[in-house]
Order: sequence, then structure tokens, then C-alpha cells
Amino acid sequence: MFQQTTTSNNGPLNDELLKNQLIARYKPGRFVSTTNLYDTGRYGIVIPVHDSRTNTGYLLKAQKILDLFKPEFEVFKSMREDSPFPHMVEHFGFFNPPNVFNYCIVMTVEGQSIQKLMARTPTCWSIGNCVRLIYQLIGAVQALHNLGFCHRDIHFGNVTIKRESDQRLAVKLIDFNGAVRLDPPQHPIHVMTTWQASLQVCEGMPYTRYDDLTSALFILLKVRNIDPFPFGNVDQLKESKKSFDANPNVWFKADTMWIAALYTQIQKQRISGVDYNALFQMLETAVPGINPQSDIDYQPTENNHIILL
Repeated sequence: MFQQTTTSNNGPLNDELLKNQLIARYKPGRFVSTTNLYDTGRYGIVIPVHDSRTNTGYLLKAQKILDLFKPEFEVFKSMREDSPFPHMVEHFGFFNPPNVFNYCIVMTVEGQSIQKLMARTPTCWSIGNCVRLIYQLIGAVQALHNLGFCHRDIHFGNVTIKRESDQRLAVKLIDFNGAVRLDPPQHPIHVMTTWQASLQVCEGMPYTRYDDLTSALFILLKVRNIDPFPFGNVDQLKESKKSFDANPNVWFKADTMWIAALYTQIQKQRISGVDYNALFQMLETAVPGINPQSDIDYQPTENNHIILL
């Protein structure tokens, strides 16, 4: 276990204290990059590293903006060991010349993103795997909400699938830089109009747990090659969200109509209150003969990757 860095309040003095604490934790040479290839995003870069102390492979996430580091750091500090997320192994900071500070979190590797897995399998995922995927993903979202946080950026690049030691596949939720406290719901500084966002978020309403659930469900549209939100300008995207919200059924066939029903149930809960068990119960009977808690079907490849069926 590691000693946690803590700060009690936001503000310049506490921010400087946090930076100094991170510098004190930096151990040059402990985490060594294992490749020249790394993932980049608006929140920083993610580099595969080798821990020379434990002889273990991890991921190092480095960011240059404190306000992007702090939300993820707060989420990691709240996590339990058995949660469906990466686990923070270490955190530290250091300066790069001439005067650029890197805020770093080292975390466990939790498989590959659905986005990368889809690139390997251009065909639709099976109906059975869709039921199993969303069942596990709703459980991961619920676990995050139970910690008191909204994710706010759930999409197919931030959901991973990991082959565990027993060879079963587990769905994980990653990337918490955009996370905020659930209560009270926070009004966004900028309207978050994205493909994966709910209609309510696109209209600038406060982000809630229902918006996380809606974004999680929209991943099913990706893996089934259903696209009700064609890319265009912001106004076009909002109109397509309104159209989908008014009648989601038109986008689904008989074997996927349960996705529309699940979407409708999530929106009803905006009024009645959240009920994760109701969503799980719907999935128990969504597709005859499919147990949503059964193993996700996949095919291993020669290079130790997986292909979802």
C-alpha cells in the first residue's frame, strides 16, 4: 500500500502544497517506459511502463493541467480494491524542461477499450454479448455513483474489457478526469454536446447519474452499428437527439427492441428516481435464453488478443 496525498481545500496555497507533495513522491527510474507508442487525449498521455521495484507492467498517465488531474485523483482515492476500475499504484509529479510540471498517476492495466476491440472486429457484436456488456457496464456505473461521482464522459474509448486470470471477460470503466460529485448536480461551464451525451446534457442541463446511464447505453449502438446521431454541427446533433428521444423504437429491430425499452426506462427514472435493480431485471428477460450474467463470448487470437463474437 502507499501513503495517500491529501489536501483539504482548493485554492492556490493548497494546490502548491499538493504539487510539493507530488514532487516528494517522485522516484526517478522506478517506472520505465516500455514502448515509444502511447495513447494521447485531451486529458494527457498514457504510457505503458515497467515497475522496476515490483517487476510489474502498469500504465502511467501524465497531465500538465492540475484541474484535470485533481478529479481523477479524488476518484482513485475513493476506490475499493474490488471495484471495476483501474487501481492507483502510485502518484507523483516532476518538472520537464524548461518549466513544465507533469501530474502523474500510475495505474493497473485493465484490458483494451471497446473502441480498439471494434477496430479488430468490424462486424456487429452478438445480441447475447450486448446484453452481457451492458449488464456489467451498468454495474460499473453504479459502483462509481456509489462512490459519489458522475463520470460525465462514458464512451467506447473509456470502457475496457479485460481477460481475467480465469479467462473470463470483465467490463471496466476508466478515465475519470471529467468526473464531478453527484450531489449537488453541477451546471456545466460549457454545453457538452457530443455523440455519447444525452439530450439533456446537449441542452445544457446539469449532469446527473441518468446521463451516465444514457451514455453507457449508447455504447450498444456503437457495437451494433446503429447511428442515430450522424456527425454534423451542434444544432444538427441536438435535433437528432430530440428525434431519438421522442421515438427510439424506430432505430431497432425485434431482436434489439430491448435497447429502446432500456433507454425509455432510464429516462423515466429521471422523474421516479434511480433504480439500478429495475434495469438489471429488465436485462434478465431482455433476450430469451440469454443470462446477462453469463460469460461474454470471445475468440482468442495467436498474439494473445481477443475478438468479441
